[in-house]
Order: sequence, then structure tokens, then C-alpha cells
Amino acid sequence: MKDKLIFFVFTVLFFCNTQFNIFHFIPKERFEYSKVEVSETLVIGKLLNSEQNGIFEDGGFTGIFYVDSNLSSKNVAGKKSYEKYINNEKPKKYSYWAYKSQIGGQAILYSLFEKAFGLDNMVNITIFRMFNSIFLSVLLTLFLVWVRNKYGMLTAIVTFLLILPNYWIFLYGKSAWWCSWVYFLPFVYSLFFFEKNNQKPDFKKYVIVFSVLFFIKFWFTGFEFITVFLISSAIPYIYYVFENKVSFYINFITRHIIILVVPLIATTLFQLYQFKLLTGSFQDGVNHLLDAYSRRANGGYSYSGEYSYLNTFKKYHADIVFRYIGGSFMTEDFIKLPFVIILAIGFCCSVFLYFKKIERRLVFTTWFSILAPLSWLILFKEHAHIHPHVDFFIWYCPFLILLILLISISITFYFKKANRF
Repeated sequence: MKDKLIFFVFTVLFFCNTQFNIFHFIPKERFEYSKVEVSETLVIGKLLNSEQNGIFEDGGFTGIFYVDSNLSSKNVAGKKSYEKYINNEKPKKYSYWAYKSQIGGQAILYSLFEKAFGLDNMVNITIFRMFNSIFLSVLLTLFLVWVRNKYGMLTAIVTFLLILPNYWIFLYGKSAWWCSWVYFLPFVYSLFFFEKNNQKPDFKKYVIVFSVLFFIKFWFTGFEFITVFLISSAIPYIYYVFENKVSFYINFITRHIIILVVPLIATTLFQLYQFKLLTGSFQDGVNHLLDAYSRRANGGYSYSGEYSYLNTFKKYHADIVFRYIGGSFMTEDFIKLPFVIILAIGFCCSVFLYFKKIERRLVFTTWFSILAPLSWLILFKEHAHIHPHVDFFIWYCPFLILLILLISISITFYFKKANRF
């Protein structure tokens, strides 16, 4: 009963930190911005469009709902539509700019919720944000439950205390657009799956459940941070099952190809159907997806017109890594602590645990998981160049969460050793 109460408190504190920033761990300016950040106005535009014209109007895509004839700025138009939405107004649609790189599944579900319950719009958007905050909080708490089961309650408490100030995990946790929780869903599930079925895992069940979880991810956030998601989802598999045998590699690759391909095909076909509704052509959808990949992966891609300003953010590729280890993981309102510090502390703790022969498997798995964030910074460098306000989040999927666990295990070791004297 005591343990359940502690984990309930963890969930509540995570939720309050994400939804309300009660500890002020999130820098004030960033938290204010995250309340109605640009991406979330795409959801608002979709909700206005669905209210007046049906859920699959304009292909069902999220987008900018222009409430007047001023089409010069998407940011301004998005804020105007947000004001209209929360005031329960039904403005005339002068134009609609569809965001076609994601199917906008989260906004489709929100639209269904609105039509089913008919609540005040301010209540609706609050519920949608709380939904995302709760799911993120529950998944992080479940990770701590796994930590408790493996390493004890003290380690779980220390891990909680070290995770909480890392504001990049929580910054967009309530966002109706980003739905951060989906990036932890397969990772947390498989930790419990393999812990329970370590001797003889039911891989058929694993493939089926993971395919569903991957579909949920693609439905809610499309292909955003796709390589990060793929690698982070496989970390528990490697931690529990890894054997340096040909059979392991064959089974690992085969299972995860199935897990990826089935939901990928399903969501891609749905997205092409949306293009058919929007433009009347499946080929337009194929062309858009190919162009979107080129923009995300090609650092040499040149923007023009309204987006030409983005070219000024681009620098040499080597700068990306330095930028993403130089940013602060603690709120700059109090103190700036660059990521390189937590990396250095984590490395020292990893060396200590290795030579003490404590959780060597976890040490190796943790440092293998750094491939998840690095894959995005290297393969999708264009996105990393122009989205430093978001992309620091990928460090925690799940590399820095596991690194924090290694630090917690080291701290707990010294604490228990000190108590014996």
C-alpha cells in the first residue's frame, strides 16, 4: 500500500510539473510559449474546420484556419483562430492551409470527442492537454515501477528526483500536437513484457502488441523522430534478449521489420487517401512524402518564399552535435547546466559500475541507446538545424533516462555503503 501511494505521488507530481509547471523547472518563457505553441494551432485549425465542415474536410488534415483575408502569416492566423476557438465562435473560413506531413490522427480523435460530447471549447482543449500530460506522467511512473522492481525503492526515488528537473521531457508534454507520451509507450511496455517473460518470451504476442503500439505512434505523431522511436523501442529487447549469435540478429531484424512495416503501410495508405480527398490524386501524396523526407534528411535543402528565413539557421553539420550537447537540461532561469555535464557524470558512473561489476548489461545497453538521438541528429540534420526549440527532447528517448538510472544506482550504492559504517 505504501509503495502504491509513493507511485501515485510520482504520477501527480509529474502531471503537475507538465501541466502547470508548479516547481518552475521549465523556464518561464518556454512554458508560456508551450501553452499555445505554433504546432498546436494546427490542431486548433483542424478543430474549427471539423466543427463547421466535417471531420474529413480538407482531407482531415490539421492546418491553419484563416478567419480573415490576411494570409501573410501562418503564426498570426493560428493565434487568431485559437482566440476564436476558445471563445466558442464559428468564424467564416476564408482559407485553409493543410499540414500534409502527418495524418493528424490525434486531431481526428479530438474532433470525434467534440462532436460526441459538445462541451465548451476551452474545456475541450484543457481535456486534450490533460490527456497528454496524464499519459506521459503514467508512463514515466511505470518506468519507475520497473526501476523499483529491479533495483529497489531508494533507487526509484533518486531516479524520480533526478528526472523531474530535466525540463525537456515535460516542456511539450501537455501539447495537443506533440503527444510526447507516444515515444515512451513501446519502451515501457517491453520492459515489463520481458521482465515477466524473460525465460520464454511469447514473441508472437510481442510482435502483435508492438505493431499496435507503432500504429498508435504513427497515428498520433506521424513519422516525427522516427529513427529515435525505432531504436528506443528496441532497447528492452536488446537488454533482455541479446546474444551475439547469428540467430539473434536474424530474429531481431525479422520481428522488427514486421512490427514497423505493417503499421507503416496502414498509416501511409490512410495518408494517401487523405490526399485523394484533398487534391483528388494519390500521386500528390506520394510526391509530398518524398519531398518531406528530402527536406528532413538533406541539410543542403534550400527553402524559398515565406520559409526562406529558415536557411539562415543552417550551419555546418558538425555544429549540430555541439549545439545539442551545449544546451541546458536545467532551467536557465536558475542555472544553465549543459547536457555535456550530465553526459560526463553518467560516463563516470558507467565506468564505476563496470569496474564494480554492477549492472554491466545495463551500462552497455544505455550507451547503445545513444544511437537513438544521434540517429536523428545525423540522418535528419535539417530538422535538427531549425528545431532546437524541440529536438532536445530526443536525448531522453530513452538514453538520458537510462543514464539517469545509472547515476541513481551509483548514488544508491554509496548511500547504502555509508549506512553500513
